[in-house]
Amino acid sequence: MEALDTFSRTFLPATALAKLPGGTVARHVQVLRRCAGDRDVVAVVARCTTSRGRRNVLMLTRNRLVVTSETPLLRRVALHLNADLHQLADVTWTPEPDRTGIQLGVTAIDGVRENFWIRLDSKAEMWRLDEALKQAFRTPWGVIEPARAATAKVRATAPMKSRTELRLA
Repeated sequence: MEALDTFSRTFLPATALAKLPGGTVARHVQVLRRCAGDRDVVAVVARCTTSRGRRNVLMLTRNRLVVTSETPLLRRVALHLNADLHQLADVTWTPEPDRTGIQLGVTAIDGVRENFWIRLDSKAEMWRLDEALKQAFRTPWGVIEPARAATAKVRATAPMKSRTELRLA
């Protein structure tokens, strides 16, 4: 059995976390792979829409932000945005917990401002994407963690009081 390359090892869990249908993944994967290459680590894959209402797939890797679009009738996939992270300027995003999504705005190297609405299934996914965007655009070297299965975060809490301590209080 042949070992999966870095792209496949991280792309497949990212699409599973995004709950993308298999047909959508199959249509978009070839374009996304060509843009990212076999060695790039995929942090997030998500559905997004533009102001024109087109259905897009956004992929954030360690080095690139790639957005593909799909035509409504024939479902042909085309490249919408393909840029190195350092080529993007004025990157802003606004998490909206009430709507479980993120409004993302980027200015590409050619000066065109792109705005995307990324709707996510849960608040946990929204905060995971927010953290990936922080790692990509607010850290000195753009260090991004690869997509992994959801893990429960352990919070530090005060030690639980025993029953006798509760009765005395």
